Amino acid sequence: MESFLDRLLAGGTTASPGDRPHARGSEALPDVPTGPAAPRIAIYDTLTSPPRVVSVEEKDLPALIGSLAEKTYHHCREQGGQVPYTVISELIENLIHAFFLDVVITILDGGQVIRISDHGPGVDDKDRAFLPGFTTATPPQRSVIKGVGSGLPIARESLSFLNGVITVEDNLGGGAVFTINLPHGAAAPSAPRLAQPEIKLSTRQQKVLVLLMELNAAGPTAIAKELKVAPATAFRDLGLLEKAGLIHSVGDGKRALTEEGVTLLESIL
Repeated sequence: MESFLDRLLAGGTTASPGDRPHARGSEALPDVPTGPAAPRIAIYDTLTSPPRVVSVEEKDLPALIGSLAEKTYHHCREQGGQVPYTVISELIENLIHAFFLDVVITILDGGQVIRISDHGPGVDDKDRAFLPGFTTATPPQRSVIKGVGSGLPIARESLSFLNGVITVEDNLGGGAVFTINLPHGAAAPSAPRLAQPEIKLSTRQQKVLVLLMELNAAGPTAIAKELKVAPATAFRDLGLLEKAGLIHSVGDGKRALTEEGVTLLESIL
């Protein structure tokens, strides 16, 4: 039976099986989807009311990945969800393998469940996809994402610390559905504080800290613009700095310096 969401989103453009790429790893980068084909975020405030649907359009793929990650994170937090930004951004970067065909991100259960579906080529070996180092990224795709086979393993490991899980299934009509499921009341274990000599930052990461000190708080899009780097690069730097305890999330996809970050920055400057 066709669901309400299926009917609501029926205006989206769904490629026929003959029009879809037959396997992940096509040499060409996907076109940036716009109009009815643009990625959509469906936010369920309750299961008994229709979802709020947000269409996300940008001028290029890095901007689309950044905007889609930030908006998904924002709406997840708005619902009270605790899914880490790193997990969301890694899975959204992974959509480049699906050529961003008919992407729908559904936020459920107070932001603790996120489903990311597409009508791309699908995932043939679902277990292997989560192994470190396994990647089908082509050289053109690696100009947009890191493509070293670390995204899904990082996302799964990050969730495991919160007793959460990631699953992948075949989508109806082709493609894949990744589901993030986080239990309510999940709390990250206290991370051991690293001694300052053990924290080795690149020059770019030091510049990120300086920018956050100047701006008080900023998201990856703003960081990417200021440093003239790809949003995906800004995501990774922010994720590493957050993991090191030097910055923390302040909502809306933005990060700010922690006390440890301020102390380290003062020692560098």
